Amino acid sequence: MLETILKDEEIKAIINNVNNVIIINNCGCHGIGHITRVMNYVETILKGINCNEHTIELGKIAAYLHDIGAIMGKQGHAERSALFANNYLTKLNMNEEDKELIVNAIKNHSKGSETKIGAALTFADKIDMQKSRMMRFIEGNYFHDNIKHMLDIKLTVDENNIIVNIITDGMFDYNSLKDYSKMITKPIEMSKYLNRNCIFQIDNKEIDLYSIVIEKNKQL
Repeated sequence: MLETILKDEEIKAIINNVNNVIIINNCGCHGIGHITRVMNYVETILKGINCNEHTIELGKIAAYLHDIGAIMGKQGHAERSALFANNYLTKLNMNEEDKELIVNAIKNHSKGSETKIGAALTFADKIDMQKSRMMRFIEGNYFHDNIKHMLDIKLTVDENNIIVNIITDGMFDYNSLKDYSKMITKPIEMSKYLNRNCIFQIDNKEIDLYSIVIEKNKQL
C-alpha cells in the first residue's frame, strides 16, 4: 500500500504546498525534505529493532502522512493529519488494526506514544532539526543562530542503542541545545518503548546532552 500512497498525486500536491503555509507562519520546513528524512529515520529505527516488513511499511506510511494537516497551519496539525489519514486510509480499504496504529502514531507524534510505530515516528520527527530544515528562519531569530552549524543527523541502531550523531561544521556549541530540548528529551523518552538506550554524539563523539539540557533548563 505504501507504493500506492507515494504515487498519489493529490497527496504529493498537498505535501508540496505545506511549506508555503508553514513559511508564512514562520515555522520549520514540514515539506517533502522533512517527510523523506523522517521516513528514512523511521525505517532505520524499526529495522534496527527487528520489526517485520509490514510494521516497517506502516511506520513509513505514518511518517509520510504525519504533517499533512499542516496545510492549514502548524497549530493543531497533528490532529488534522490524523483525521485526514483515517479518512484517506479508509478509502484505500486498509484494515482497522493497521489504520488505528498509523492514525494513533500521527495524532500523537508531537508528544509521543507507546507503540513501536508511534515511538519511532516521534523519535524521528524530533531529531530532524538540522540546518537544511531550519536555516531559512535564522535571520528572523526563530531559532538560535547556532543551528546553522548543524549539517546533518546520522542515525544508527544496534542491539542495545539508538545512536543519534549530529554532524557539524566544527563550530557548533552544543550548550545551545537548551533551546531545542525536545530534540534531546523526546527521543530519550521514546527509546524506552523501542527497547533501546538513546545515545547522542556530536561528530562521532558521545556527549551527555540530556544532562546539559536538563541542567540548563533548571537555570531558566
